[in-house]
Amino acid sequence: MRQSMVKKALPFMAVAVMAGLLLFLAAPSDAWTTKDPKLAEDFAKMLGFKVKDKVGKVAPDVKAGMVIDSSNYKDYPGLKELLPESLYNRFDPSSYAPLAPMKIVETEQWHLGPGWIEKTIQSAKTIKLAADGITLEGYVGGHPFVNPKNGNELIQWADNPYLGDTFAMRPMRLRLYGRDNKPEREMRQHLNVSRYLNCTDWRPEGLQPNPEEIHYIVSGTFIYPRDISGTAYVRKRFIPADKPDEFLLYIASMRRIRRMSGRDTQDPLFGSDLVWDDYNVFWQKLSATEFPNDYNLLPAREMLLPTWIDYDWPDDRASAGYADYNIDESGDQTYLNYGSWQRRWVYMVESVSKDPAYCYSKRVVTNDPEGCVQTQTDLYDQGGRLWRSWVRDYNISQDGVGCMEELIDIVDHVNSHRTILDFKGHKNPRWMGAEYGDVRFLSRKAK
Repeated sequence: MRQSMVKKALPFMAVAVMAGLLLFLAAPSDAWTTKDPKLAEDFAKMLGFKVKDKVGKVAPDVKAGMVIDSSNYKDYPGLKELLPESLYNRFDPSSYAPLAPMKIVETEQWHLGPGWIEKTIQSAKTIKLAADGITLEGYVGGHPFVNPKNGNELIQWADNPYLGDTFAMRPMRLRLYGRDNKPEREMRQHLNVSRYLNCTDWRPEGLQPNPEEIHYIVSGTFIYPRDISGTAYVRKRFIPADKPDEFLLYIASMRRIRRMSGRDTQDPLFGSDLVWDDYNVFWQKLSATEFPNDYNLLPAREMLLPTWIDYDWPDDRASAGYADYNIDESGDQTYLNYGSWQRRWVYMVESVSKDPAYCYSKRVVTNDPEGCVQTQTDLYDQGGRLWRSWVRDYNISQDGVGCMEELIDIVDHVNSHRTILDFKGHKNPRWMGAEYGDVRFLSRKAK
């Protein structure tokens, strides 16, 4: 009787397994398709190319449909041409925080919205760098220097990335992992981003009046665990390059507001691997005098990067149908599954610190031209060792309007420590007003 039941159950089990496998294979490759083909063509015309037409020139042994993992990565010599060393070395199962299996899919065309295209075209007519080589003049929004000719122009992408006019994280989780790559601590915050100038989505004039020349504000309130709950911060980024950020921190345990440095924000966030200056990959205030850098344009190249997806708050990955994007803590190692990876054509800039007192000797920042966002970065200590690396994916609307981060993997290669940023967000929330730039409002809200 029991054997008969098992025999009858096996076909159903096989069907279920096959259905799950098909879902796993199909969902990421269909993750992002434009809702407006004409807009996609207009964006490609503005940019001068489609990323999918630029790739496929190197490493022919790495093909869409393959799954590469620690057991077979050495079978594909071309893989080294598509990954920075910091990522390639993590295929070694004995490395710290080894990579999860990497499923390769076809390259897609991504694009931003009509407001971004319009502002990019306007900016191209007037934009320039001032005599100090850093201060941006004549910029009204969109891609700064849509075809960057040097590192000083390309670093402006990192200082003016596409964030949407607003976005909110409810919550942003900071998951910390120790030397054994197992969970150590978790923190959560509600994070808010609000652009005041150079808006491109639903409020083209930005927040007015704006006598302080605020570019955008990033703020947040920690809600977990109890020892930091209620701590809030507001960091204002101003347009003038010679005007440091205004950075206020409300310390809940002291019930006091403290002013942080507007340029020197090199400390990690509550023991995590997230440094304040690394927020949004590159958050250091550009300056020709305080912690200055040399910016070197590196050759554009193909790189494997996580596939972008699209869903909106209050969904999360699983309920939105992207169960293969996850953090797996069930085994001996923690694995971050990005769902799929694809070839991207990227612009790269090397930021070399001129000041030995700064925490990094250099950064190598990867920029995706179809999103004007930063997707991967390597950060080196003053001894020249690879210290931290970031891998970042995105959640962007298929009409190109509204984005947020999805999963970010930050690995400390020197101290064998890891922080995974795990987001549940809302693209372009219209309820976010100027009050979210007031640390007193946030401190009261935290009570």
